[in-house]
Amino acid sequence: MRLQNPTLFPALLGTLLVLPALRLPAADIPSGRLRVDPTSMEAGDIRAHLNAASKAATAKDLDGFADCFTKSSRAKIRKQAALRFVQHRVSMDVLETQVIRLAGNSCQAAVRYQLTLSDDSFDVVSLVALKREHGYWRIHAEKIQLIEHDSPRTCSPSRYACMSGTCQLK
Repeated sequence: MRLQNPTLFPALLGTLLVLPALRLPAADIPSGRLRVDPTSMEAGDIRAHLNAASKAATAKDLDGFADCFTKSSRAKIRKQAALRFVQHRVSMDVLETQVIRLAGNSCQAAVRYQLTLSDDSFDVVSLVALKREHGYWRIHAEKIQLIEHDSPRTCSPSRYACMSGTCQLK
């Protein structure tokens, strides 16, 4: 086959080199149908759940925020969140999520989020453990790895952790 337009060849070659790196649904050879990688669907669900938690926190939606957590931790989180919602203007934005481990009904993700409580702003990096309850992902625990405080006030990480009350600084 001869190409009519010689400048088209480098563009086609570039496309062919990039396409294998993209995570596209694989073709099901016997049926000719597309299938979606289930791990990428789960990772998308996990990211969506963490974003829903941050939106509920920003909206000061206590029920919505508490519902993002496992049943076993919900009462504790509800109390902590209620106090923060009353004490502060709250804004939370998930900046990046990387699913580290996904096994059955449990997951571990590295999450970077920005948290603003009144005039104090924090960039937080944490490991978040999630469990699936009744078909939905729920936050089970958070282990804070790093907090960068952008305000002049002194930071008490355990006081300001929003997803859960436990933290570790490194």
